[in-house]
Amino acid sequence: MTPPSTPPPSVVFYRNMNLGHRNSPDRATLEGALTEAGARDVRSFQTNGTVLFTAEDPTGVVTKAAPRLRTAAGYTDAGMVRDLAELAGIMRELPFSAYGASDPDRHPALTFFDGGTPLGLTLPWTNPKGNVDFVGLYEGLVLSLFRASRAGAAGGSPTNEVERLAGVPATTRVLGTVERLLKAAGLD
Repeated sequence: MTPPSTPPPSVVFYRNMNLGHRNSPDRATLEGALTEAGARDVRSFQTNGTVLFTAEDPTGVVTKAAPRLRTAAGYTDAGMVRDLAELAGIMRELPFSAYGASDPDRHPALTFFDGGTPLGLTLPWTNPKGNVDFVGLYEGLVLSLFRASRAGAAGGSPTNEVERLAGVPATTRVLGTVERLLKAAGLD
């Protein structure tokens, strides 16, 4: 008899979560909610609401954990679930270097969202303020470079641009966070 296969690792990127702060759970509550909802190998990564886990139905686990997060911490925002192997494949093809990612004022980032209006943009695309450049589009994912705020200039927000264009909640992680996440999962 063949032993049951282990589901591939997944990650949930929670929007507007900062562990231990108001309306956000602490690490134990976050990991416990996902575990109680059926996730295994749950590991919160950093404090920004990024969590590695395995589950037969990853999206179902995050949906099932939501009431506990709401009751325990007042957290009611969105969580975007992704297959970690698929994300690793996208990361191997990143186009950031072709768009000046080495410029210290431009920060590579990945913005996750579910559904909404198709973006339908021609790449590279720059927002009207000139502080966010979209350089890659995938289903539920935008790769971008944004300019940080500095004296006299507002910083760019890939999250705000995706939410404005797609009309759905989004959440952004800088490239370094995603690289460390994949390394921690052994997928770098």
